[in-house]
Amino acid sequence: MKHLEQPFPEENLSITFRNETEFPKSVRKDPGPIPIDLLIDILSRLPRKSIDRFRCVSKFWGYILRRPDFTELFLTNSSTRPRILFIVEADGKLLFYSSPQPQTQTQDDNSTLVATRYHTSFPKYLPSDEFSTVCGLALLHNYYKKQGRVFCNPITGEFLTLPEVKVNLDTEAKEEMARIGLGNDPISKQFKLLCMTSSPCDRPTTYQVLTLEPEKRLWRRVECGFHFTGIRRMSDEICINSVLYFRAWLGQSSVVVCFDVGSEKFDFIKIDEEDIVGEVGYYFSGGMVLFNYKGKLCIRQETDYWKIEDEIVLWVVEDAGNHKWSKHTYELPTLISSKQFVGMTVTGETVWSSYKNDPKPFFLDFYNLERKTCTRVDIQGFEEFKRRTIHILLDYVENLRFI
Repeated sequence: MKHLEQPFPEENLSITFRNETEFPKSVRKDPGPIPIDLLIDILSRLPRKSIDRFRCVSKFWGYILRRPDFTELFLTNSSTRPRILFIVEADGKLLFYSSPQPQTQTQDDNSTLVATRYHTSFPKYLPSDEFSTVCGLALLHNYYKKQGRVFCNPITGEFLTLPEVKVNLDTEAKEEMARIGLGNDPISKQFKLLCMTSSPCDRPTTYQVLTLEPEKRLWRRVECGFHFTGIRRMSDEICINSVLYFRAWLGQSSVVVCFDVGSEKFDFIKIDEEDIVGEVGYYFSGGMVLFNYKGKLCIRQETDYWKIEDEIVLWVVEDAGNHKWSKHTYELPTLISSKQFVGMTVTGETVWSSYKNDPKPFFLDFYNLERKTCTRVDIQGFEEFKRRTIHILLDYVENLRFI
């Protein structure tokens, strides 16, 4: 592998600021150079827009702000100030907006946030059926189309059209794309895509992985020791602590499949059919939602899509190895019981919204299940669109990584 020569030597990198007019010569003192690691720490705390401007100051600043250690530190700091990502379908385009995510409130309160647009330029054919984000990078794809699956960074505007998945055509039963999910391994700092293909016949599902690195963008087969079935859409997949979770069947049992992104090994957690599936019906594909509950896998149980719910039922994994779940039931106030469920923040607040294609002013309700407090946040920034569809992703972190 050929190594590119660094534009600046790594040893004793520093930067010196001089001001010839602020003080007279008799009192002016040279503060000395700023160590590069201190400079990186200072810059990593700035907003993303400031970083974009500073890249244009000089080649040296551009080099500093593209260093891997700066990108990693900026991501770490960004994770402490999560945002809300809004993906807006309007006027035949796919637009990305974000706003600060409100922190936990101790009492009922109302506020207003302005969603600012990421000025990225994506092609009009960009798929807009299913979305997922991991560490600031996004996977966009359309369940009904095999073309145009895209991996992108909303804040840099970069996107990568994924290579076509290889399928076996050696039998009469042609394989079809079933699901595709995004996960990351924080140890190796790698992003990986898991693709599952199946056929209408009772043939085993095949699994392929693509590592999102410049020299590894090829699908490769991985082995799975379980015969999972019923793997349809993957709009409800979620990655928690480098494990990608999604729902499936194993024989006659409903399960959550666990794919370890680092080791590329499969496992599963049984879902208690009497307690969970029994209450929502055998075909639970529309009755459960997976999300992150304070670092643990959680299922939100839905009883009837059209019913106004007066409570929310959560099933939280307590011991994955022994398939142990705990049930949590909370009452819901009338204010939010008729709203659309969005998800839960890392701080444990449920989030509800006005309906995504409602032309009226858009808002989010943050309801704390334990304190029983609700914060309504009016979201401004979408008023120019008479017709729009808004998709919401919580706990979004800005990542300066280039694809």
